[in-house]
Amino acid sequence: MRLSSGLKWRAMLTSLSARMALILLGGLLVAQGVSLWLQWGERATVVTQARGLNFAERIARTVGVLESVGAAGRATALLVLQYEDLSVVLVPTDQVSQKEPRGGIVAMIAARLGSERQIRHVETKASAHAGGPQNESAQRSFDVRLNDGQWARISIRRNAETTSAPALSNDLILQLLLTLVIVTAVVMIAVRQATRPLQQLAQAANSLAHDLDARPLPETGSAETRHAARAFNRMQIRIQRLVRERARALAAVSHDLRTPLTRLRLRTELIDDEPLREQMAADLQVMAAMIDATLDYLRGLQTHEAVRAIDINALLESMAEDARVLGRDIQIEGQAHHPFNARLTGLRRALQNLIDNAFKYAQGALIRVQDSVASLSITVEDDGPGITPADLPKVTEPYFRADSARSQPGDGVGLGLSIVRDIALMHDGELILSNRAQGGLAATLCLPRQSAPVQPGAKEI
Repeated sequence: MRLSSGLKWRAMLTSLSARMALILLGGLLVAQGVSLWLQWGERATVVTQARGLNFAERIARTVGVLESVGAAGRATALLVLQYEDLSVVLVPTDQVSQKEPRGGIVAMIAARLGSERQIRHVETKASAHAGGPQNESAQRSFDVRLNDGQWARISIRRNAETTSAPALSNDLILQLLLTLVIVTAVVMIAVRQATRPLQQLAQAANSLAHDLDARPLPETGSAETRHAARAFNRMQIRIQRLVRERARALAAVSHDLRTPLTRLRLRTELIDDEPLREQMAADLQVMAAMIDATLDYLRGLQTHEAVRAIDINALLESMAEDARVLGRDIQIEGQAHHPFNARLTGLRRALQNLIDNAFKYAQGALIRVQDSVASLSITVEDDGPGITPADLPKVTEPYFRADSARSQPGDGVGLGLSIVRDIALMHDGELILSNRAQGGLAATLCLPRQSAPVQPGAKEI
């Protein structure tokens, strides 16, 4: 089950819809990131301006209090004006800073006091207070000349938390997340709708590979989708026509060739020369065998048989029992864990060809069954002479006969393994041939599971 889930996830991640969704979501995340960065910068600018205004307001208010009480009451006013983050001291003229302040702080203070004041900026360093480094604060100090000529040094401390860039509000973060979720859902739905015609086309092609009479694709949707569906349906009609014409040709050939062969056999019996009669009879037998094998091969390509769930273990056991009745030594190792969806006649024929091929060149055969979630492998091994490595890729070609110890006169016309290969391809599988290290040939029929759906009404066998 874990392997099946992993394969499904891998297929999903490599699908066109997943790739399109990742591209769109990646672009969305980049856009959201840029928007967040711009909002963060704008928010920092606005908050910094607000802090400057607040800073100027506090200085102007402090200067107004000191000027209102006059020189006599400043000692008391200084005590009252001391806050946790604000300190005010009077400084002599020789200790006044000579550095002119930058920015609009002078104008902002003058606007609040109603007249201009001489202001100097005092350079200060960050100081650490009780509580450790996290309470490190930044201090800004200005020397301001009062209306009577006295200089006052006003210092305001700001904690590191207030000097850093302001955090985004929870409401804004929630809005961004909600927007991301909504857009993600819309993207997934749009991508799914856009790629659905491709999925339907792939499913229709897979169904056509197993059933030529499958339903045609509905010609709906966008112009491109309708065009593709129309082309696919035309292709299906052409294939159906070709298959029907081939079936009619097979029937005609079967009738037209067998009739003259039968007449030739009868006339051969009338020949008095016995050696000549035997030679002609042998030639006619070879011709009949070639015709039967060719027709048998062409019929094996028919795909009209219904796909059904087959008990592989019971099928192999029945075929092995038939071989034992004929005196053949055959064993079975392993078993299929679940029924396999296939065409019974074609699968039985492929396995029978492999078994017959094994006993044609060996004294015994071994059938190995390996089953997994993804595929079913059935291997027929024999202890015969094997096949020349150079001929292994060619022996599945029609009418090819290997020039090796396995090739004997009268062995056939070279269509047995071709039939097995075509039946394997019919089930989306493959035939793998290899020479065994200890001698002999191993023919493996590899069939993917769930390659063909069981057709409605088909019974399990």
